Amino acid sequence: MASASPRDQMQNVAQSATEGVRSSLTEQKDTAASSLGSFAGALRKAARESDSGEGTATRMAEWAADGLERVSSTLRTKDLNGMVRELESFARSQPVAFFVCAAAAGFLATRFLKAGTRDAEPQRQTDFTSMTRV
Repeated sequence: MASASPRDQMQNVAQSATEGVRSSLTEQKDTAASSLGSFAGALRKAARESDSGEGTATRMAEWAADGLERVSSTLRTKDLNGMVRELESFARSQPVAFFVCAAAAGFLATRFLKAGTRDAEPQRQTDFTSMTRV
């Protein structure tokens, strides 16, 4: 029995790594879908409990909850390859909109990450008395 060639071994390693990444992404997709669904439910509940279900803020919260539920449902029902194909199709048909969405997502992700690191850093206290001395 001959051993596998280095090329075959590399292909096996690459395939194994690809399957691992795909599995991890699928798990993260399912977790995100669950989290978005939970957040949409909490947002809807908060909107109904405040303002007696009337007002612009309530309508906006309901609208946002509807959108989050649609995204959550899409994440639950679509497979990863299908989502990538749809994203590629959207990017090809609407490149400007795709760029704007990608830039907005990057901005929001950066803000989210910065907000998380701020909590971990010790708070600097400002001595206002030293600043106000004449």
